[in-house]
Amino acid sequence: MWCLVRAIQAMDEDHPAITSLHPATYSMIFFGIPHNGLVVEDIQQMLAGDGNHPREKLLQQISNKSDLLVHQLADFKNLIQDRKVVSFYETEHTRRLVLDTESGRWKRTGDFITTVDADSALLQLPDHIEDKVPLHADHSMMVKFDTRNAAGYRTALDKLRQFSKDAPAVVAARFTQARHRPQPCSTVPFKKDPMFVGREDVIDAVTEKHTATGQRHERVALVGLAGVGKTQTAIEYSHRVRESTPGMWVFWIHASNAARLEQGFQQIATVTEIPGWDDPKTNILQLVYQWLCDESNGRWLMVLDNADDDQIFFRSDDTEGRAALVTFLPQATHGSVLITSRNTLAAQNLVGTNGLVIDVQPMNEAESLALLRMRIPDSQSPAEDESALVQALEYIPLAIMQAAAYIANRSPLITVSAYLRLFHESESKRIRLLQNEDSIDLRRDSSIRYAVITTWQLSFEQIHRVRPAAIDLLALMSMFDRQGIPEDLVRDDQDILDFHDALAPLISYSLIRVEVDGRVFDMHRLVQLSVRAWLDMHQQLQYWQTTSRIIMARIFPNEDYKNWAQCQSLLPHVKSVLESNWKYDEAEAMYRRALEGYEKVLGHEHPNTLTSVNNLGLVLDRQGKYEEAEAMHRRALEGYEKVLGHKHLNTLTSVDNLSLVLSRQGKYEEAEAMHQRALNGYEKVLGHDHPFMPTSVSHLKYVLSKEGKYEKS
Repeated sequence: MWCLVRAIQAMDEDHPAITSLHPATYSMIFFGIPHNGLVVEDIQQMLAGDGNHPREKLLQQISNKSDLLVHQLADFKNLIQDRKVVSFYETEHTRRLVLDTESGRWKRTGDFITTVDADSALLQLPDHIEDKVPLHADHSMMVKFDTRNAAGYRTALDKLRQFSKDAPAVVAARFTQARHRPQPCSTVPFKKDPMFVGREDVIDAVTEKHTATGQRHERVALVGLAGVGKTQTAIEYSHRVRESTPGMWVFWIHASNAARLEQGFQQIATVTEIPGWDDPKTNILQLVYQWLCDESNGRWLMVLDNADDDQIFFRSDDTEGRAALVTFLPQATHGSVLITSRNTLAAQNLVGTNGLVIDVQPMNEAESLALLRMRIPDSQSPAEDESALVQALEYIPLAIMQAAAYIANRSPLITVSAYLRLFHESESKRIRLLQNEDSIDLRRDSSIRYAVITTWQLSFEQIHRVRPAAIDLLALMSMFDRQGIPEDLVRDDQDILDFHDALAPLISYSLIRVEVDGRVFDMHRLVQLSVRAWLDMHQQLQYWQTTSRIIMARIFPNEDYKNWAQCQSLLPHVKSVLESNWKYDEAEAMYRRALEGYEKVLGHEHPNTLTSVNNLGLVLDRQGKYEEAEAMHRRALEGYEKVLGHKHLNTLTSVDNLSLVLSRQGKYEEAEAMHQRALNGYEKVLGHDHPFMPTSVSHLKYVLSKEGKYEKS
């Protein structure tokens, strides 16, 4: 048995005679072989007092529940699926050995035991592979027959004669097929990158895990923020494996959805030319699984790229009666798996308890500069500007490569220094630069957007489908300063378990980081920018800006000295909430252009048009252009009332905005009526406890005080 396992593990060019043992083996007959171990107490008694006996280690290896036997048996079962096996097992008990004190000899005069029970003697393979034959003898007499007519002898002889007749043709066909068998190759769809830099520590860790000595299937996952370089590292590692081990298969599977996963298995079946791969009725998943389990097909590495949704693997298809896809990922000791995922939880579920999860962080400055200079070889920019740029891009490889492509494609109009100036000019400029997709990277999956912002926004969409509350939390966090966000600022009165449920996917996707105490959070600057752009795209930015202002107004303490520490910690967040990133004249021009476009395309009363009217009114208000702002807010209000009704939240927000601009012009009587209407509407639609309520009450009190209605206020 061990010889066949060794034959599979040997390289043909080094040990041709050994490797030929496996295809040359047609059948096996086992007489009470202890596959799962045997009772060794009798032998141990005989060796008692001789602790250094050379057979002591062997006894440990063949005893019940031996790790060696467990792993060896698993390997053996994988490689004999098409062999014929006859397993004889004893049905009689054997007497235990007892030392005869008079003669000093060991004799079988003790209690009756079963030396090798049926569970250990049988491989438990299907009946068409394993013929299970009981022998009416104890273990010591299994291969000792009184006559040629003994039942056990006749059965064994008949089997040998049949095997001798059938074996030559089958074995000859195997050797013929082996000569035409496809040679190990790679299905990695991306060429090796001659400009790959860094990540040697990650590659070393993967290599160490995959090449660890021992009889265990190894899985490794690379996790981290989208764009941090997980896939590029996996590509580099795959090419290095093929270079160092040409006899190893390397299979690349896009694992973003079930359909692409099945396409990957179909490709494996095609390149390996598994018999039946082109039959439409064939279960490709099962066919490839069996091929991968067969150690005679050689060692393999499987890369599962973008395995972000573990439900793709663990959800069974009841309509088609198909098992969960994870059951088709072999745990064979001659194969290893490398996973890339944005989702740490999904990665942990896929690698299992014995797997390794590597958190891939952004590059260090030296690696980032090397990557930038590799992509812009003719750059004449000052070194300090290059350092400033990679720092601004937070050392994220995809962002650096995208910026480098933008600069290289527009040279000499754009240099590193010029790009840096544009990047720092405004938030809108940063978003445009990071959304640019005019350069295509052929070494990325074509189904995934290249721009770093849109790459992160895919994560937002994935999380939103599963847990909308998590995206609401992320949206709120993005309104504050990106560092040192306290739990009190974003949790409110939410149940702690619900809050943790919302936090979990944000942490798992590396969108936020948790500080040591678990109650303060950080996020990457560029992730924050991406969230805001995504909210703006979905017309939710203004809502979350308003919500953050309301929360800050409620939570910020008074000027009492004892609150000074809390005030200090909240000041950066106050600044972020109140500080506008817009230049109002630019914003006004932009909103006027947007309004003109919406009117032409959607009409004057479309909700998107009215939102643009409202936004223009807000910008005019902030510039002190109150009459124009009032006109815009009245128009927005009339439109919302007509299209959405008097009780819609957009209508009530428009009422509130109009009341504010009226009060700024001293039109307090009308402003009071509008504030009262907004307050009553919020109470009915949102309830008394909604965050909008305190601010709405505050606005009404201000107007009443201006009118001298102090008792009412």
